[in-house]
Amino acid sequence: MSVTFKDVAKLANVSTQTVSRVSNGAGNVAEETRQKVNSAIKKLGYVPHKGAQILRQTSSKVIGLVTLDIMLQGASLISNGIREQAKALGYGISLSVVAKHSMEKITAAVDDLRSQRVEFIIMNIPLGKEEAEMLVGQYADIHFVFIDVPPESGVNVVCAANYQGARQAAELMLSLQRKRFLLITGPSDSSASQLRLQGWLDALKKCADARIVNQFAGDWTAASGYLHVREALSYGCGFDALLVGNDQMALGVVRALNEFNLSVPQQVSVIGFDDSDDSAYFWPPLTTIRQDFRQIGERCVLMALSMAETPAADCRKEAIATTLIERKSTQPYLHSQKDNKQKIATLLKQFEKLLPQ
Repeated sequence: MSVTFKDVAKLANVSTQTVSRVSNGAGNVAEETRQKVNSAIKKLGYVPHKGAQILRQTSSKVIGLVTLDIMLQGASLISNGIREQAKALGYGISLSVVAKHSMEKITAAVDDLRSQRVEFIIMNIPLGKEEAEMLVGQYADIHFVFIDVPPESGVNVVCAANYQGARQAAELMLSLQRKRFLLITGPSDSSASQLRLQGWLDALKKCADARIVNQFAGDWTAASGYLHVREALSYGCGFDALLVGNDQMALGVVRALNEFNLSVPQQVSVIGFDDSDDSAYFWPPLTTIRQDFRQIGERCVLMALSMAETPAADCRKEAIATTLIERKSTQPYLHSQKDNKQKIATLLKQFEKLLPQ
């Protein structure tokens, strides 16, 4: 038989209303009484009914999260950062997964969170400028923070420095004398993906010898990276550098190259984006751009809560810095043996001309 708050009230010799106030963390309870009630709760093993608590409150100590499929590493790691920061501040999280872009499903997720008296919602799902601004206008009672929206959106944002990190990745490849590039981006509806693409393109424009041989849009999964590289190679597409939108797709990329007997990094250098926990254990270990998923999650929580305390006239935007992590999947371009013989022959001819006749 389950323990009720009436049992707690009887053991603590207080009213049921007092048990309710202690369970809800109300401040208008004497410390001695609070201790008696908590002692009774512990002794009886009473678990307060959270749903009933929420219904009695005008707002809940819960932060809402609308996210991509958490099977994706980035989404999972950001969710964990949000959860840990929320817990540290005395909040729980309520999670709603929207696997495919659908405004109908997104608004349904927000409505569900509002029904739980949630005031703060973090949106880790790609949205256009108009879509994000529409949500903010439609739900004026909610404090929103967005992670994947266009930079010019009039909403509050926390994200990685996607453009800068991607540009650094392309510049590394150019410094390694790589010339023929295959690009595999994330989904076209993701602003993070588009910013990474723009970072690559702007860096490659600076080198007259660099050429983009093909470009594909993946879906952040290893399978999409694998299939796009196989498609490119099946068409006879030749490249010596692969810029990949995230580490999961890079995992599939490396497998496809191996199946076509192309060595990494000697023949093709590969760089990812994320520095996921597994990227150091790829073979070869993956060069990548590290984004701090945990910090992104933490900053989202802090920004959301600060909006309630000190509303700002202007939208708040934070870009979390990225870091280049060099491993074994990139190296300087090595000329073929034929190229080396030609260079040696040319040098010998030049040397012969210097010799006395």
